[in-house]
Amino acid sequence: MDRKITRGKRPETSLSDAVWIGRALPQSSVQAWPPKPPLRDHSKDPHLRTSLRAELPYEVIINYGMTLSCPGRVRDMSMSGAFVEMDVGDLQEGVVAEFVLRCYYKGERIEHRLPATGTRVQEGGVALKFGRYDDDTYTQLINLLYAR
Repeated sequence: MDRKITRGKRPETSLSDAVWIGRALPQSSVQAWPPKPPLRDHSKDPHLRTSLRAELPYEVIINYGMTLSCPGRVRDMSMSGAFVEMDVGDLQEGVVAEFVLRCYYKGERIEHRLPATGTRVQEGGVALKFGRYDDDTYTQLINLLYAR
């Protein structure tokens, strides 16, 4: 593309000057725009959720350890975790568990087994954060939580 020259004068700065000026700036003074917000530390607030939660009246089973299973009732659930009302017994924070959800959706019985980690244990229940799950489970959870 040709350079446009107005009134027959040549521009006072050339392209190489502009590149040199850009390189001359110290890296500490160059900032991305818009500035990024600081990341939140979710470990400091165990009540913080990253997705919407809904109250669901489902009975679940929590499998943990090698052979321990405890029935419980979901108090609230989101795409990233759930709070289950149950007898916690010797359940510890950080426990690796399996969240087994069995329910009916549009007349069809569904069962999902989600890997979970206990993030908070308190009297009367445990807060679980779900691990990775497959696309089918994702679709079913979306349907259960949002398409009621």
